[in-house]
Amino acid sequence: MRILSRRRAVALLIATAAAGCGSPGPADIHYDSDACDHCRMTISAPGFAAQLVTRTGRIFRFDDPGCLREFVAGNSVSPDDTHSIWVNDHAHPEVRVRLDEAWFVVSDGIRAPMNGRMAAFASLDEARALQATVGGQVARWTGVLAERRA
Repeated sequence: MRILSRRRAVALLIATAAAGCGSPGPADIHYDSDACDHCRMTISAPGFAAQLVTRTGRIFRFDDPGCLREFVAGNSVSPDDTHSIWVNDHAHPEVRVRLDEAWFVVSDGIRAPMNGRMAAFASLDEARALQATVGGQVARWTGVLAERRA
């Protein structure tokens, strides 16, 4: 009986260690509780949320893609320390999209939490559908950074 317990303990230890060795990734956002790491506003609109994950696994959460843009442009975390950046799909807020795979609609017709004027999508077709309604431009992240207002 003692050997079986010891084997279970070793198996649990190995499983726990293996889980801790995975690469860092996005975490849950607790809406109406977590604060944006740029503007400090409570994150309440899932369709606009974003996250930056550092190489050490630290998570920075944002209530608006505009806050993410300002945080990144301000070099609050160096690019070398950034592991990945994620945006919630505006059409399907439960879906996280890697920043380099996302399509953004940038328009004065978008009412994001901090008036960042943009929404992110996994699908180009869904981005174009919103653009047809609100106007503006469809862009990748590099275009969003270039659009940054002073």
